Amino acid sequence: MKREENQTVEYKELWHEKYLEWICGYANAKGGTLYIGVEDGTKKPVGLKNPNKLMEDIPNSIRNTMGIVADVSLHKKGGKDVIRIKVKPSQYPVNYHGGYFYRTGSVKMQLVGSALTQFIIEKQGVEWDLATTSASYRLSEFSFAALKRRYEEVAGEKFIKQYFTSFGLVAGKNLLTNTGALLADECPLKHSRIFCTRWNGNDMTNGVMDASDDLEYSGGLLQLLKLGMEFIRLRSRKAWHKRSDDRIEFSEYPERAVEEALVNALIHRDYTFAGSEVHIDMFDDRLEITSPGGMVDGSRVQDLDIRHVASKRRNKCLADMFERLGYMERKGSGFKKILTSYENLSTNIGHRIPGFESDMSFRVILPNLLYGFTNEQLVANVDSSNGGIEPLTHHDTHHDSHHDSLHDTHHDSLHDTLHDAHHIISVADIKILQVLSALAEAPLNMNGLLKAMKKRDRATVREEYLRPCFKLGFVELTLPNAKKSRYQQYRLTEKGKMALEHQPHPTSQSHKSTPQVDPTSQPYKSTPNSQPPTVNPQQSTPNSRRRLDRGILRIILALDTERGSSDLLVILGLKSKADMYRRFLLPAMQQGLIEYTIPQKPNSRLQKYRLTAKGREMLQEGGE
Repeated sequence: MKREENQTVEYKELWHEKYLEWICGYANAKGGTLYIGVEDGTKKPVGLKNPNKLMEDIPNSIRNTMGIVADVSLHKKGGKDVIRIKVKPSQYPVNYHGGYFYRTGSVKMQLVGSALTQFIIEKQGVEWDLATTSASYRLSEFSFAALKRRYEEVAGEKFIKQYFTSFGLVAGKNLLTNTGALLADECPLKHSRIFCTRWNGNDMTNGVMDASDDLEYSGGLLQLLKLGMEFIRLRSRKAWHKRSDDRIEFSEYPERAVEEALVNALIHRDYTFAGSEVHIDMFDDRLEITSPGGMVDGSRVQDLDIRHVASKRRNKCLADMFERLGYMERKGSGFKKILTSYENLSTNIGHRIPGFESDMSFRVILPNLLYGFTNEQLVANVDSSNGGIEPLTHHDTHHDSHHDSLHDTHHDSLHDTLHDAHHIISVADIKILQVLSALAEAPLNMNGLLKAMKKRDRATVREEYLRPCFKLGFVELTLPNAKKSRYQQYRLTEKGKMALEHQPHPTSQSHKSTPQVDPTSQPYKSTPNSQPPTVNPQQSTPNSRRRLDRGILRIILALDTERGSSDLLVILGLKSKADMYRRFLLPAMQQGLIEYTIPQKPNSRLQKYRLTAKGREMLQEGGE
């Protein structure tokens, strides 16, 4: 036998009833062939003792246990009797003694749980939300008062009986589809529920006292949406500040972002995960909404450009219904709505941005806009001339988790605000220098800035380059009262011009021409007549590597392998990631000794640090 064993071919020396499971797996997959009387390892024919009896028993067993017909034939191979069982792929789900088997790769697996449900739905050619309920619930058994009331409010017309069929809520003889069941006032599907918890602090632990409130809701989706929003609203802090001509309202979470996140969780979750539910977890510093099932195409949202994610809906009929009810749009703008609801809010003085994560579940992380700020700080920022928008410091954008960035945003941008341009530039933040150099001659709009900096991605330039400059007072808008004007430009402030005068202009974006801090110097403290120390990279010699200060040497020794920031904190004995980034990571990166493991996504929660070739050479030399 020359054919190798693969996904569709299997060899067995003897016949056993358990091989019916393999035949079932072939039928449920792409089909396949099973040879009986051939040694598995050598593929050498060994023959059969009772081929004629097997030729009668095998077809009967297949037909009686699975209801399918396979091509069973007897062949002579090397003078030996060999039976070939050829199985065609079935259009319908095939089970063997109630078990559904599936051939994937070179192994057989039994489908269970949501995998089985999804398999059956795909085989039937009907999507889950359009399929009738497994219990065959009828339309007449349930009420739809909430659905009718909401539809009439939005559409301005009555919800007539024919809509149940035309909208996909019933099929056949008035049997409810899964979408219809989910929109019933008393939804009969057990996993249509949400678990809501208000945790004490910023972490989730197993202690009972760590949750100040814990509620479970079940029922129709419209009711769950209402109860979920109410749970969050009643446990969120709100405040207001009255000014001479208006009133500024503060809230921990933008209502639009919360509703959009919860609607998406209820609509796009994977309902084939039996026993699952949507979770709402409120912490001091953030709100997390988690739903079963990741991205429809299996990708991870944290690896994608969140502003340009293609719309792929898991439950199309359900999504269409929520669009008719005015809760969402069909064009897939949910992520952008959540982001812009934070970005366009003047009271978002920390410029905090929502996070998105997916794997087997999908999680939206909404930062608490008021966390860590005193009332005085909130009022002072919204009363300031720049409209109260205070971008994050540059190092705040490099943390590997949303949770850490919230802590460090408050700790560093408020309590450690740096006022001296010399001190800031002394850390040689090349991204800031690139912006200053681009704006040195004249103000530029975004397109001009992108061209001058030789960048393409607006979001990256805005988040990683402009924000630190706004924070430090180096850059300002030419039209501060019309932020979205098409005539808007960016220009240097007097402080920015002063900082640029005291720093060499980067003539290239390559690492070789980047101004760097002298590694032998101590943390810089400005005096009236002093300037930030710099070193010409072209004058760097092998010996200069040996003059690194203790901070850089410690980080090199700690990175004997790839490590995340949390591990480095423990090794270095530090408490603040922002402090670690400023004192250890940033100088080492500027010297070309360490680098990101995921350079294209600095904010990834999977981000780690590793030594460059130059850093490894330093480590091998013992850091002398």
